[in-house]
Amino acid sequence: MITKNFRLNALANQYAAALYNHITATSGGEHFTVDAAGVTVHVEIIGGIKGVRQLIDACFLQAVKDDGKDWERVAIYALGKFTHGTQLTDDGREMWQSMVNDMGATVAGGNHA
Repeated sequence: MITKNFRLNALANQYAAALYNHITATSGGEHFTVDAAGVTVHVEIIGGIKGVRQLIDACFLQAVKDDGKDWERVAIYALGKFTHGTQLTDDGREMWQSMVNDMGATVAGGNHA
């Protein structure tokens, strides 16, 4: 876990649950694909919602944390826009697509802008 901030953890967990439901509904299972420079890479989710939360920590929260001080407030604001109840919002889906794109660029050996 990247933070001990209760509100931030609650929002990250809520996003992880909604994202897990979205991924499994759209892919038909506990997996998703990334495009790595034209090569489709199949990624298995290990650990269900907890595994998705680890992706959020690594791909979203760490990037926000690396961006500077007051990162927890920024992350809380952003995560608050990613879900509505148990459902992903358009912002939540866009953030997921950005994370998938970044993963693909990393696998391909490049950087995503």
